[in-house]
Amino acid sequence: MNNIILGILMMRRMTAYELRSVIGEHFQSMCSDSLGSIQAALKKLLQSGYVTYDEVTENGRFKKRYAITKEGRQSLIQWIKVPIDMGKTKNMDLGKFLFMGLVSQEERIYLIDKLIASLQEDYVTLQEMKESLMPELQKSEAIDYFREDTVYLNGICEIKNTSDIVQVVDDYSQFSLATLEYGIDLAAFNLAWFKNFKEKHLKMNK
Repeated sequence: MNNIILGILMMRRMTAYELRSVIGEHFQSMCSDSLGSIQAALKKLLQSGYVTYDEVTENGRFKKRYAITKEGRQSLIQWIKVPIDMGKTKNMDLGKFLFMGLVSQEERIYLIDKLIASLQEDYVTLQEMKESLMPELQKSEAIDYFREDTVYLNGICEIKNTSDIVQVVDDYSQFSLATLEYGIDLAAFNLAWFKNFKEKHLKMNK
């Protein structure tokens, strides 16, 4: 979770509640959107010197607004540069499918139907998320934000070794969209696979 938070804070300052909203909307497949988990991660990041905060007033209440530090940017980039290990993600629930032959045929059909319904819901949600995107508007808003916050502008341009903030935002947006498309394709594959499995192997007359 720490690196996900750092990645989000690369683009703008946020309160814990704003981080929770972003994680809940876009990153639930990667980490928890529990406010307690986010606050615990922020505490560790503060202790490491990877984030800092200032206090802002919102609706008459003081809130901590977090920002990534130079050390936080460097730590995030070091983490990104370690090659991706797709086998590292472990889904313990797959063990339920592994041992599903131990329950009755009726129970197997029920469980697979529930899984298919859940996968269908995930697929639709991701598609709706993609359709709701307005990439050019969002990129324009990000560029405007950086131009208003020169500390953040200088920080991200330094780590990217460029003064072209438009290119920085374009690069970030490209991989954000690609990650969403990967999630859609993966959900579509899983949905088709389990539908095909049910059609081939789960018949009540067996």
